[in-house]
Amino acid sequence: MFYNFFMILFILVFITITFSINNTILLLNFISIICIGSFYLIIIVIFSNYLLTDYIFYYFFNYNNLLIRGSRISLRSKVNESCLFGISLVDSMLPVGQGQRQLILGDRYTGKTSIFIYILLFLSVINGLSSIDGFGSRRIISLYIGISQNLSKLLGIVQSLCSINWTVLIISTHSASSSLLSYIVPLIGISIGERLRDRGNNVIICFDDLSKHSKCYRQISLILGKIPSRDAFPSDIFNIHSSLLERCGKLSVIYFGGTISAFPIIETINSDITEYIATNIISITDGQFYTNNSLFLGGIRPAIDSSLSVSRIGSNAQCA
Repeated sequence: MFYNFFMILFILVFITITFSINNTILLLNFISIICIGSFYLIIIVIFSNYLLTDYIFYYFFNYNNLLIRGSRISLRSKVNESCLFGISLVDSMLPVGQGQRQLILGDRYTGKTSIFIYILLFLSVINGLSSIDGFGSRRIISLYIGISQNLSKLLGIVQSLCSINWTVLIISTHSASSSLLSYIVPLIGISIGERLRDRGNNVIICFDDLSKHSKCYRQISLILGKIPSRDAFPSDIFNIHSSLLERCGKLSVIYFGGTISAFPIIETINSDITEYIATNIISITDGQFYTNNSLFLGGIRPAIDSSLSVSRIGSNAQCA
């Protein structure tokens, strides 16, 4: 739209200079038309946020392709804005900033998804306070991406999140969804998150979980005849997860300063955090929350082991 407008202005100027050099009145008329058109264009861009985001940002970001790479470094900003989650251990010792990628890993039934649900419940209170004038906080939009989930677990998640506003659920079930759909679901979720981020919103997204996502991609790769690597996973599984998580982050203030904070979940077996997929995600993310089975059975909720958990952003995201 803007490109066509400026091309029309250029053609008008070229015609005016070429054919009307001796006619001063016609030249002034063309110049006045160009100035008035430019003035109305500036007014429309300033007072129409939808027009600005839909057309100007279309040339910076493309939503048509689910497999696009993350934003360039020049478009990003440093993660230095803290985000309260309502968990004393996290807010005091393991601070998480807006735009950070924090891994949640642990054995089965140790409360990994419950950590994210508790964060959403606390953020719902913050979102309610953000509507008050002078509170000084922006609303945070939450996205839950369920990958190959069981129907029994899905029912509990929906019951917990159905009453929370500003929450989007994108879920593929284990029984009714194919491996291809379970592979595409995280890409759809991050594309929606990028759309919200480019409008200046703060987004928090959870991938539950990427270990099932890697198994779905392994099935697709074996059918396609790709050469298997370690644990029969394809050799580009690291690239798939890194390109997915690199699309999260914080944009510069020039581009409205939107953020995407990612919380991928990995399920370990027998507390083995050195397995293939777990070590891949640990090397990609900016920290991890490790849920200990013994702490969970001892009644400590959330069962986050402080000795194996870390936040690599550190004091940059520390609450004041």
